[in-house]
Amino acid sequence: MKDSDAHCPAVELRGVTKRFGPRVILDNIDLSVARGEVLALVGPSGSGKSTLLKIVSGIESADSGRVLLAGSDCTDQPPYRRPVHTVFQSYALFPHLDVASNVAFPLTVAGTSAADRKRLVEAALGWVKLKRHASRRVESLSGGERQRVALARALVDSPQCVLLDEPLSALDPHLRAETAELLQDIQSRLGTTFLFITHDREEALRLGHRIGVLNGGRLEQLGAPEDMYRRPQTAFVASFLGRINWMAGQISRDGNGTRLIISGHSMPSLNGCQLPAGDIKVGVRPEDLRIDPAGWLTANVVGRQFLGDSVVVRLALADGTQLTMDERPPLAAAAVGAQVRLSWTADCIHLFPADGGAPP
Repeated sequence: MKDSDAHCPAVELRGVTKRFGPRVILDNIDLSVARGEVLALVGPSGSGKSTLLKIVSGIESADSGRVLLAGSDCTDQPPYRRPVHTVFQSYALFPHLDVASNVAFPLTVAGTSAADRKRLVEAALGWVKLKRHASRRVESLSGGERQRVALARALVDSPQCVLLDEPLSALDPHLRAETAELLQDIQSRLGTTFLFITHDREEALRLGHRIGVLNGGRLEQLGAPEDMYRRPQTAFVASFLGRINWMAGQISRDGNGTRLIISGHSMPSLNGCQLPAGDIKVGVRPEDLRIDPAGWLTANVVGRQFLGDSVVVRLALADGTQLTMDERPPLAAAAVGAQVRLSWTADCIHLFPADGGAPP
């Protein structure tokens, strides 16, 4: 790598577009992944996540646009010439090789000396806590252990970026949490660049330094996890990154200022609201709703579900809209059948045009 490339992004996509027949899979994607960054791409099935990862790795080719890795244009380079490795959801290990030989495979292909291979493989197996399994056959390992072998193989020759394709989806909940912690630890210690795709928003929020939300081949929003969760730019992003209650509302403007009206109830002045007067879509997350005797919205409690550290309360507005609220101690319990008043702080509501798109 030249000194002039030292500050280039590890991965950069410029105007990448991909079609399968008449269908646009990726639509003019611009994306940059900094060195040492963990960027998580989330989105529903068919949003373009897997195709984007394949284009970065070279498995697929873009119809237009450029792929740069560490400052070098790799758009037309085959996969084996690109300084990235992929950890596949299916692990893609060689069943006829033992653990150490699987991890050593990229080094063997590159012609690395036997002494250096041994040293690098031992280090990589140490990172994933599998040193004592070096001579075992991969078919004798658990799913979590196989995933760690695949990760060690991806890390062994210090690539510019590791691409992770749904890395935890095949694991049970306990192993998912354990492997996520391992990924965080390795990335923190080695400073490895990770670009990973997932449909699991909790996984993205937990692991990503930044999150990008793909929808229909478009990158709807990109930013830090908390910003994305607390300040979504579209209703789709708000829904995809967490549970949210949606209500039909209206913006009213008169001599007394701007007001929000929901189910016939008027909320105090909305300072700084840029939406025009008329129908809008209002979102409030369950953890931001609270029972408040001075609240402005009336609802009936129609159900409760105890979850240990919290209670999910189901509520119904006069117009039939169903809401959920996360109730945590020391809040007073709301009995089924009770009529309650609800409130939330102004910075906890998400207001969008009635069609759910980005505000003007």
